[in-house]
Amino acid sequence: MNKFKQCAYTLLLLSTCFIASPLILHKIWTSSALAEKPAAAAPPVVNRNKEQTTTPEGEPVTQADGTAPAVTGTGTASAEGQPAATETTTAPAQPDIFVESDLSYFDDALFIGDSRTVGIKDYGDFENSDFFCTEGLSTDQINKTTVNGKTFDQLIDAKQYGKVYVMLGINEVGNDHEYVLTSYRAIVEKLKVHQPDAIIYVQANLHVSSYAENGVITNASIDDLNSGIASLADNKRVFYLDINELYDDEYGYFNQNYTHDGVHPMGMYYTQWCEWLCTKTVPKDRAQTTTAAE
Repeated sequence: MNKFKQCAYTLLLLSTCFIASPLILHKIWTSSALAEKPAAAAPPVVNRNKEQTTTPEGEPVTQADGTAPAVTGTGTASAEGQPAATETTTAPAQPDIFVESDLSYFDDALFIGDSRTVGIKDYGDFENSDFFCTEGLSTDQINKTTVNGKTFDQLIDAKQYGKVYVMLGINEVGNDHEYVLTSYRAIVEKLKVHQPDAIIYVQANLHVSSYAENGVITNASIDDLNSGIASLADNKRVFYLDINELYDDEYGYFNQNYTHDGVHPMGMYYTQWCEWLCTKTVPKDRAQTTTAAE
């Protein structure tokens, strides 16, 4: 190769290096920056466009006023800013006294509650049980509410029950919880007096799905109220039941597969609720009711 060709190849090589080197350096710098950047945690898959609708078993959550939520009316649920999981309060340990019973255990039972309890009445298996329930029922309004022509006092004075199930609070979760628990405690104490032979079950409020949470109703607030309700149980005559173990998803939300509105179970799943309650029964001879103690 003559000197002319050597010079030409040398100039061509230098030109190529001069043009390509900035691109190579930029690529190296970009790769290094990406390698140092921490990877973002993957959020749970949440259907944020799911429409909240009114279902036959109850009404969706809406806020009745500036402070107190009410599970009434219709609307579209908010889904902004949902965390991967809610902060939950540790539930108290369940007593070993629970056994499984058949449906006849509930023949002398009274169920008290809001629209979720209405769902048990309409779609559940407890055909021989009595119900004092209506949409939007709350602890501070129970004494002013009439169901099927009877007040709460008239109902619990007209018949003696073997078991009473109470599930209230979701319509008041935005209120002061100490005030709600004072009303709740008064209901339990009244039941002890008017139903001396009854085993009393206080039930946790159901969680909501992620898209049903809003500024007032959150699972963290529900858990805080449930914790107070659990404190009413003495595991002798009053027992606490937490249905959320049946319906929660892996993140502690109400599993979207079981609900249309993020608040109420679909009708077909109230049978599962009843089956679950059958596994959480206390035998009459093991509960310390007033009559048993006497």
